[in-house]
Amino acid sequence: MNALWTMLLCSSTHSFAQTSLPLDSILARIERNHPALKAPDARIRELDTYASGTVTLPPPRVSSGFWMTPYNVKRWSQSGAHGDGMGSFMLSAEQMLPNRKMQEAEGRYMASMSAMQGAEKGVMRNMLFAEAKTAYFNWLVLKGKIAVLDESKNLLRLMIESAKQRYQFNREKLGSIYKAEAELADLDRMQAMYAGEIRQQKTMLEALMQFQQAADFDVDTSVLASKRELLPALPDTARIAARSDIQVVEANLRTARLEQEFNRSKLKPEFGVRYDHMFAFGGQPLQFSLMGMMTVPIAPWANKDIKAKIEGIDFRLAAFEWEKAAIANGVWGAAADRLVMMQTLQDQIERYENDIVPNQRKRFQSTLLAYEQNTDELFMALDAWLELKMSRLAQLDLLQQLLQAKTAYERELEIR
Repeated sequence: MNALWTMLLCSSTHSFAQTSLPLDSILARIERNHPALKAPDARIRELDTYASGTVTLPPPRVSSGFWMTPYNVKRWSQSGAHGDGMGSFMLSAEQMLPNRKMQEAEGRYMASMSAMQGAEKGVMRNMLFAEAKTAYFNWLVLKGKIAVLDESKNLLRLMIESAKQRYQFNREKLGSIYKAEAELADLDRMQAMYAGEIRQQKTMLEALMQFQQAADFDVDTSVLASKRELLPALPDTARIAARSDIQVVEANLRTARLEQEFNRSKLKPEFGVRYDHMFAFGGQPLQFSLMGMMTVPIAPWANKDIKAKIEGIDFRLAAFEWEKAAIANGVWGAAADRLVMMQTLQDQIERYENDIVPNQRKRFQSTLLAYEQNTDELFMALDAWLELKMSRLAQLDLLQQLLQAKTAYERELEIR
């Protein structure tokens, strides 16, 4: 594939005035600027903030009012009907002392949710990177096609010029000249079409990089030199397990286990203390009350919902395990399929490179030589020229499919 790489690497020499952005630089800009990757960071900070506030004391409760006071106001004082004052005015304060282990379990549960957001951010980043690679490689191939058309136009112009000179001496047919000029106009149409597609790819990259205004940049064709070895080996289990969507499932597993631990901690009692102070009426002495409190979650009528949640989470954990296995199996199958596709495409490209294009180039050169020696006609040279052009474009189409398969493979394995 040496000639193909050389042609693509040389296709950007006319755009030296533009800034060439390497693919890694574009991916770094996407990771730094894209809003879809900033939102998970804010959610991570949100959940981390929630987790930091789980270990705390509940607010104390303060109350005041009459305690054991008769409705008959006359009995509140010593001079009342019976001579003894009755009733009190009470101030009360209550403070619950929650289970510290339960709060710590809740904190771990909340913190695990932020890890899940981080894994989901990886899924979004992988998708955006795949979109950027697709646009980048499409742009590269389109530049190669334009270079092929430039070369084909130069050859065709020479043939048309020669044919017009021959026509003056009745050695060429006017219809063949018109056919050649129609082919030249069609090359202009194709170049305009490819230029429009390049603008589309550039616009997509600008949107992904969050450029505020249209930037004058070009793709860096040297990226192809680093990707000449386009057939990687089959992925191992460690590479598959590192995928972000599998990490999302792993984060869900950890969160579910911590939620289960948090619910188990609810089965443990909580304690509290209550202090009451009474101002007695009618000259009675001051009184107080000091009481300890304890919740009893082991009561069967009080923990039925908690036990149901703990048991239900077991089924959720089993579902996550099956989901993780299904994703890993699908990824392995998709990666293997991409490898077979890549091998088939590369084999076809090499056949074009080693056999088809060289032979068609020789046929065109021999036909053109025969035309110059007046032993062949223009339409034969045009036919050989057209076959050579179509083969080179078909070779670039195969390269585009190969790069797309490579991008899909890297998306499956989250290779940057």
